[in-house]
Amino acid sequence: MYNAFNVSLALDKLPYKIESIFALGRELFIGTSTGALYVYEVKEPLGDEGLKVDLKEAFKNFSKKPIEQLDIIKEIDVLISLSDGHINIYDLNTFELKRQLSNIRGANIFATSHVETSEDESSYGIPITRLAVGVKKKLFVFTWRDLEFTDTKEYLIHDRIKTMVWVSDDKVCLGLTNEYNLINVDSGEKIEIMTLNNAPGAASFSYMGMSIGSKINKPLLTRLPNNEILLVKDNESIIVGLDGKPTRKAEIDWSGTPEEIGYSHPYLIAILPKNVEVRNIITQTLVQTDELPQARLINQGKYLYVASNGNAWRFIPLSFERQIDQLVEQNEFEEALSLTRQTLLDDKDAKLREILGLRAHYLFRQNEFDKAITIFQDLDADPAEVVALYPPSISGALYKPIQRPKIIKSSDEIKFKDNEQDSLVEMNDDQEVVLENEIDAENSEVLEGKLLEEAVHTLIKFLTDRRQKLFKVLNYNQGSQSFQTNLVNGDLNHFLKLAELVDTTLLKSYMVINDALVGPLLRVNNYCNVEEVEGLLLERKKYRELKDLYHGKGLHRKSLELLKKLGQSSEGPMTGTFHTVYYLQRLGSENFDLLLEFATWVLQTNPDEGMEIFIDDHPEVENLPRDKVLKYLEDISYDLCIKYLEHIIYELKDRTPDYHNKLVIDSLLEEIKDTNRSLLKFLDDSTFYKAEKILGRLPLDDFYEARAILLSRIGQHDQALIIYVHKLKSEKLAEEYCIKNYIETDDPTKNVFISLLKIYLRPNNGEKIMLDPAIRLLSRHGSYVNASDALNMLPHTTKVSELSQFVERYIRENNRNRNMNKIVKNLLLADKRQVEEQLMFYRSRRVKIDEDKMCPQCTRRIGHSVFAVFPNGVVVHYHCKEKYSLSHDTTI
Repeated sequence: MYNAFNVSLALDKLPYKIESIFALGRELFIGTSTGALYVYEVKEPLGDEGLKVDLKEAFKNFSKKPIEQLDIIKEIDVLISLSDGHINIYDLNTFELKRQLSNIRGANIFATSHVETSEDESSYGIPITRLAVGVKKKLFVFTWRDLEFTDTKEYLIHDRIKTMVWVSDDKVCLGLTNEYNLINVDSGEKIEIMTLNNAPGAASFSYMGMSIGSKINKPLLTRLPNNEILLVKDNESIIVGLDGKPTRKAEIDWSGTPEEIGYSHPYLIAILPKNVEVRNIITQTLVQTDELPQARLINQGKYLYVASNGNAWRFIPLSFERQIDQLVEQNEFEEALSLTRQTLLDDKDAKLREILGLRAHYLFRQNEFDKAITIFQDLDADPAEVVALYPPSISGALYKPIQRPKIIKSSDEIKFKDNEQDSLVEMNDDQEVVLENEIDAENSEVLEGKLLEEAVHTLIKFLTDRRQKLFKVLNYNQGSQSFQTNLVNGDLNHFLKLAELVDTTLLKSYMVINDALVGPLLRVNNYCNVEEVEGLLLERKKYRELKDLYHGKGLHRKSLELLKKLGQSSEGPMTGTFHTVYYLQRLGSENFDLLLEFATWVLQTNPDEGMEIFIDDHPEVENLPRDKVLKYLEDISYDLCIKYLEHIIYELKDRTPDYHNKLVIDSLLEEIKDTNRSLLKFLDDSTFYKAEKILGRLPLDDFYEARAILLSRIGQHDQALIIYVHKLKSEKLAEEYCIKNYIETDDPTKNVFISLLKIYLRPNNGEKIMLDPAIRLLSRHGSYVNASDALNMLPHTTKVSELSQFVERYIRENNRNRNMNKIVKNLLLADKRQVEEQLMFYRSRRVKIDEDKMCPQCTRRIGHSVFAVFPNGVVVHYHCKEKYSLSHDTTI
């Protein structure tokens, strides 16, 4: 509990019995059992001074009978009293009787409504209020208008009215002997809210079919804000709306049966047989109890008074800020939050955040980590504030020792004074007494073991949420035009620091609960602090994760130095060259110099595996600068250079002439001496090298077949054929060359078969005539040469019998060509006749357009419109042809 009010004695041991009480501003009105009216002026306490009350006026003959009830309507300056069954109306300034409602006798209770302002044109701006009077089983309603109560309405009530309150401008709530009713004074409609089922000697409190056994007591009710009504019976009460239905699930359970009840925002005040209780209307929490002997009357509202027969106490509310601070000091955070939400404070949102933050810290100290972290998360708390709650292994330099309750060995109950109130502390199972307000840093509990793991699990939940939100901000800034502006203003720098803290702490948390999660964090975009994380990973020998850290931060030299050190070691999970090769393959051309620097030790250790750095099927590898790679590999190994050239030419299909020349000149020609099949295949397939350049590098006494291929590339067929005939002495290769390079032409100088015949039959440089190869060439390929050209080159001594095969093949070939030409001619003539017939058919076709010709698509006449004719003879409008063709077959 805490103090919501300071209770000060306003009137002490009065010589008369207080019968009624009403407060208006600084004035306190007391009606007595003798009919006297006393008006007191109440001065608020200043500093250490107590409440000061002075008697302002006394009217001892105000009434002949006890004044049972008082009320004041300030807006119309009237005081209303109930005495001897009469309703009397007085001038508030002179206290002179203005009127007695003479048509009312036997009144036992009255109630006034709120003051309205007339909106009628004739009486615009005049205050209007209503007065409800209970007379046994009748309800009278008067309206104040034109300086008096008029317009009397009368309603019959089936039971005696014991209490009533205006709950809206047109509704009165009545407390009867056995029930509560709502009555609309305009329409007369009645709503039964609650009934009592009586039994001999007892009654039961019934609502919606539910009953609670009790004795019959005075019905109590009071109006609450937001159109709600509090109804009381026995020690329980409910809150209903203007429709009579409950607005809240929970019932208020008083510690006794209320004898009177009142409301002063945001508290309910009830006079119980033993004391006065104050409860928060929202949380229903018991806030304050005061023992006020024989208290029986309440004046509710802003100026709250409780009175007995001879005493009156003023309930002076403490400032809400002070009340809230009391609750926070007592760790009553829910109550503090409720009170803050119900009150008007300067910067209420900031106060709510402060209380929630303190509650989160308190819950964390109580090891309720999940609840605490949830609040921090909802508050969007600074990650540094949350991380600082954890031990140094997690929080690092942010660590702030959490002073937990001091444990004192004792078997006795201990009391201590706190804010002038005795408080008890409970003992735990080990008979250890915990003093919540006494903290000893030496005995502070440290998070460790399973408790630490539980706390870290909730921290990961918080950090993951923060990380997602921070990355959204950072990604937006980096992709926006205001990126540089934010950088200058410092906003982005702030978010980067937060991201660094979040990711670094997240990594530490993973190490506590599951270090297998460290790798995935470091392999994605992260903001971990390199120096801090580097030490942790080295300490735990997590080299793979350390390599990922360096890579993610662009610290490739550090990463490669680590891989080299581990790779050159004799044992360990990362020995050898594989990991370095894999890393270098993904460096790309922007780190080319660094790549070459660390590729050297790999190539020296394992050349085959090292070459994968330059020939792997990976985009970064394929985009390396090939000229620089070649130059680098030439300095390392000639074999590696050849391997790289073969890769970029055969695999990557590089057409750069220099690379093709280099492979031939610098590689194949030097290396292939005995068998030159690969050289010949390359020369034959590739079309991107420069033959002239290579011919100049070939030795004159070797590589004849290669020279022949190169000569053919530059069109020197005669020289190529001389090599096949005289150097290689291969009739077969010479003929294959002719077949491959033959071009049909009438120019004998461009016919390679004629060139070969010349070499055979008209040699230079003193070579002998090679008649037999020439006759064999004519026998096999005579159809490719003109007969007269061939025969003119043969010696006169050549026998006709030797030329029989050539002549026979030549004649047959001529006959075949002649016959084939006749066939083609006849086919062309037949095709011509067919085309002519089709032309005649189409020229002979006609369509007739007359006045009756209709378009089958739109069913309108063709008339003089543009039309179209389909192959099957159907005529349609030109603009209808597309639609018609989609839905009909228009072929012949």
